[in-house]
Amino acid sequence: MLQGDFQVADTGNSWTVQQFFEESVRNAPDDIALEYEGDSLSYAELNRRANKLAHHLRNVCGVRPDDTVAILMRHPPSVIVAVLATLKAGGAYVPLDPDNPPAVTHRIVEHVGPRAMVVESSTAVGAAFFSGELFIIDVMSRLLGTPDSDPEPISGPADLAYVIYTSGTTGTPKGIAVEHRSIVNTITWRNSYYGFTADDVTLAIPRPSFDSSVEDIFCALTSGAKLLLPRPDRITDRPYLVDLMARRDVSHFLITPGLYRRLLVGMDATSVKALRSVTVAGEWFTADLVREHYARLPDVALLNEYGPSENSVCSTVHRLTPTDSAVLIGKPIDHTDAYVLDESGEVVRPGGCGELHLAGAGLARGYVGDAALTAERFVTPSSGPFAGRRTYRSGDIVRVHEDGVLEFVERRDTQVKVRGRRVELGSVAEVLARDHTVEHVALHWHGADTPTPRLVAFVVGPTARDIERLTAATRADLPEYMVPSAVIPLDAVPLTRHGKVDAAALAARYEESLGMSGAVPEPATPAEAVLLGIWQEIFAPLAVGLDEDFFDLGGDSLSVMDLVAEVEKRMGVQLDNSDPYLGRTIQSLARIIENLQNTETEIS
Repeated sequence: MLQGDFQVADTGNSWTVQQFFEESVRNAPDDIALEYEGDSLSYAELNRRANKLAHHLRNVCGVRPDDTVAILMRHPPSVIVAVLATLKAGGAYVPLDPDNPPAVTHRIVEHVGPRAMVVESSTAVGAAFFSGELFIIDVMSRLLGTPDSDPEPISGPADLAYVIYTSGTTGTPKGIAVEHRSIVNTITWRNSYYGFTADDVTLAIPRPSFDSSVEDIFCALTSGAKLLLPRPDRITDRPYLVDLMARRDVSHFLITPGLYRRLLVGMDATSVKALRSVTVAGEWFTADLVREHYARLPDVALLNEYGPSENSVCSTVHRLTPTDSAVLIGKPIDHTDAYVLDESGEVVRPGGCGELHLAGAGLARGYVGDAALTAERFVTPSSGPFAGRRTYRSGDIVRVHEDGVLEFVERRDTQVKVRGRRVELGSVAEVLARDHTVEHVALHWHGADTPTPRLVAFVVGPTARDIERLTAATRADLPEYMVPSAVIPLDAVPLTRHGKVDAAALAARYEESLGMSGAVPEPATPAEAVLLGIWQEIFAPLAVGLDEDFFDLGGDSLSVMDLVAEVEKRMGVQLDNSDPYLGRTIQSLARIIENLQNTETEIS
């Protein structure tokens, strides 16, 4: 058993999240709590706005402990107000991604059964099916006649604080229900470990529907720090984020490794002088990112946090150094125990690998509406090293180093991480299998060790003319990050001599499908030639034509960052992040670049 080295006083676990926040309000009511697009809210004003909505949710909507309130909004400060109001009312918040297809939102809301929904005018259509209590925050807030004082507390440490949704293996959303005492443990440890104070400024990069946002938001608002909220449509805009850090003296942010790799290109010690620590979390990465970080920001701490939503976001932590032999996930945090067991259930000795099991104060209550899955993943063995203790089976295979530090090795199941979000491949397969033409689905995670991994779906049964319908179905029924880069028809799934799916054959079939358009045409202009070279690097080893669609090839918001950065580096042209969405082929994007070049020439 591994125990956390980071033991702090157990002062907060009898509190709720909102009580922690209200303590910050009492300590420094006039300090800035939130800043967004030049506007700010003090702790006192944020508290008053949350209180008015909280009284409405409790007294009009009937929210009580363990009731859920779904939040579907784009305006970041309003999201924070709604989250705090839900907690103060006594309920648990359910953050929804407004960019999800309506079918995804509908499934989650039906699954969780919220007492109320808080939306804004721009997202209200996403709640058109909802028959419960609906609050349109930008319309109805000004009409509230409720008190702005703190509501009488009715929820306690054992009540739900929030529910975070991830994909499920059968297409059914999987809601992870977390109690106050569990997430308060993470917040208490994190504030002490990082030493957050009122002098800190946290740049909130994770979306509210992403579990890392929970510790990001509440570590700031319970330590008296300022929470700096970026525009949601610009979280992959490198110049914008770096400028924001420099102008607003950001001292800390949490980010996925894939996004940080792109962001780091524009950072150095002179541009982000106030920065003192960066946390990477959400997915596996390689040591070259660590070396690049310390080459550019030698005095800024880089920390790797590991943890499933089922253990309140963070379970282990490691301060990375350029001399680490591997990218490590570290040791358990405060009040968290880690067990690494082999196939027979025995504790793995240093040097060995096994499945990571977690126990302690951070465990979630379980999965909403799924008692069978909860019993399968949260176990209480009667014998063995954690007999009598409720424990979460993570499904992650880790290596135990001689000093007890852990290293992530692989997943045991078919789950993958896409931009820091968990994706059950079975959930994607289930959407495709609904079509009457589909006899079998094989999913392939292509280029997992490259900057642009792609999820590719192979289907047996459909003909080429069915593929457009199948692709449209995935876009309608899955969040954007789960949509396959390609859906490819097969006569049969290739198998190895051992009867397993032949991943190498699927990879070859995918690359072959992208090269069907024939020989790559010669670029007609210098801009096309440069873009062709960039695309060939981004999508290597795939064949790329001048009229290939960037996003059909597997491009996403992160590879857009790569593209924009390379265009600036090689051509001296600063594209807007929206330009690759408008010019989706080499030919069309080249015209945009040439127009920008001509405009600059005319001005000079």
